[in-house]
Amino acid sequence: MISALRGVSFSVRRGEIVGIHGPSGSGKTTLLKILAGLERPDRGEVIVDGYDLNQLDENGLAMLRNTIVGLIPQDYGLIEELTVYENIELPLLLARVPKEERHSRVIELIEYIGLKGREKARPKQLSGGEKQRVAIARALSNTPSVLLADEPTANLDQENAIKVLELFKQVNRDFGTTIIIVSHDPKVLDYVDRSFVIRNGVLREVSPQEALGSS
Repeated sequence: MISALRGVSFSVRRGEIVGIHGPSGSGKTTLLKILAGLERPDRGEVIVDGYDLNQLDENGLAMLRNTIVGLIPQDYGLIEELTVYENIELPLLLARVPKEERHSRVIELIEYIGLKGREKARPKQLSGGEKQRVAIARALSNTPSVLLADEPTANLDQENAIKVLELFKQVNRDFGTTIIIVSHDPKVLDYVDRSFVIRNGVLREVSPQEALGSS
């Protein structure tokens, strides 16, 4: 049996931005999936915002992802047939938020990410940076306590990567959201409070200089 993670133990303080760095195949994405309740660890416990994920069934984990945890996948995870507005609205529909409240929240988020006027655009009409901002807005729709971002700058040029990282910083500052960014992009180091490196399934906290060497 191959272990993607081995004896991982770490905690993140409320309101922190934390970076998890390491080469491809090191276990970064597996860790993120465990934190999101998409995979279960073989042993140990996972506590997210006071919830013990091991005690939740699949419905409970789905509820957690739609309210407490906002997940931003590497491929954006947008539905191609839906507009910007509809993609951001979807988690609110699933949470059965009333129509007027949904509309107000979606418009607020579209303005927040700087895409006012693009409400009716579909993903194929957006740049990579715009898609990432829509993915962030969708993850924020139900005001989660925690954002989990998987390689959020991997598909972006430098200018758009910096815009996305600045947006994370703004979200953290404005809402106190705890943000965990999995990345091998050295630019992320300028935007996090603490850095961890994962290599061969082993996670440890490191200085920015050490993290840079692992990216």
